[in-house]
Amino acid sequence: LYCDAPLSGRIDKKYCDDNCRNNHHYQLRKGDNAIIKSVNASLIRNREILRSLAANTRTMVMKKELVETNFNFNVMTSVYRTRKGSEYKVLYDYAYRVVNEYEVLILKYR
Repeated sequence: LYCDAPLSGRIDKKYCDDNCRNNHHYQLRKGDNAIIKSVNASLIRNREILRSLAANTRTMVMKKELVETNFNFNVMTSVYRTRKGSEYKVLYDYAYRVVNEYEVLILKYR
């Protein structure tokens, strides 16, 4: 199925060796993995930015600090809504809430 080399052995054999089998399956999954890798890279990068800015369990930072580090406000692992209606965007073990157009509150989530 991968290299068109002649096959020998079992009659239902599809690959000439393990290398061809592995390469064939890698090619099948390569496109899907690119999207997943891109999203995971953004999530990890955002988490590291929050970790580096968070001085303690609750830290208020200027929104421009996040913008300057190319923080991607569109990726998150989940959304947490408090009983009072505040919405926090969660990145693994950190959460943040845009308080106003200038400030962002960062929390150590768990």
